[in-house]
Amino acid sequence: MSREPAICVIGDTHGHLQLGLCMAARWQRELGTAFEAVLLCGDVGTFTAEDQLDNATRRHAKANPCELEFLYQWAAAPQPPWLAAIFADPADGGLGLDCPVIMVHGNHEGFDHLARLVPPAFPPAPVAPAELPAVEAGGHIRYLPSGWRCRTASGRVVAGIGGIEPGRLAQYHPLAYMDADAVLHLLEQPPADVLVTHQGPAGPAGDDGSESLQLLLEAGGPRVWFHGHSMARPEMVRAGPGSRTLVVPLGDIAFAGRGPAADDPGEMGWAVLDAGEDFAVRRERPDFWRDYRRRKWTAVDERRLVCPDLARRL
Repeated sequence: MSREPAICVIGDTHGHLQLGLCMAARWQRELGTAFEAVLLCGDVGTFTAEDQLDNATRRHAKANPCELEFLYQWAAAPQPPWLAAIFADPADGGLGLDCPVIMVHGNHEGFDHLARLVPPAFPPAPVAPAELPAVEAGGHIRYLPSGWRCRTASGRVVAGIGGIEPGRLAQYHPLAYMDADAVLHLLEQPPADVLVTHQGPAGPAGDDGSESLQLLLEAGGPRVWFHGHSMARPEMVRAGPGSRTLVVPLGDIAFAGRGPAADDPGEMGWAVLDAGEDFAVRRERPDFWRDYRRRKWTAVDERRLVCPDLARRL
């Protein structure tokens, strides 16, 4: 595989981590490019107990067990053996996704769990991905707390802001709302190469965007900004001083759940960043997506589904 720096970025997963990560592993094989990181734009669904579930997640989970995949698979001790195969060497029958998987949080998370992982201060410099807190027992998924920065193997700096702008009517955990101190901290730092947030900035994202995040954009933002939460304005746009920043909205990758496309993965939640000298973004649904329709998955029981790529591990 090529070792030119490339990063896979995935929109809101809502528990569908096998779907996101198995497709990422397949995508790097199809492209012939080893990813140096996979970034997740929040609403990962990091629930570790049923009493953490919000009403929207409970409702969706009645028809779709993948909404609670983190709770019943990734948070399990021990983890089901098929999960480790995502990251294992292909020579050993694995899928070969051996890069860091790094998430920011959204507004649908197990916040009591995440709150225990957040240290009290911002690191003064970008940290290595291995220094980020592990979200699950396998240590495969790392948490980029709001205001933190990490540095990839090629030296690219990735910064993160989780949550949404305060003021929504829904009553979420305090961590679901954007940390103003984290925004101020990033304003004091040199612009990152890549910024990953859950909500988008107010200018490009319109009424569904964040005024707080708009400050980062107007101050001279990152080279590329990925966000989830809303695709009310789906266009990739250049914004900020000198149109320096390419803002890339990403959608939900969860199975549609209704209608003729009920089993299909979400269409607009997938992107690859060529992070070489000239940054370039490919946002598209991989052309092998049909292999991952829900009807092709294996049910271990009523709570656990297994991706087709991992079913041989059962």
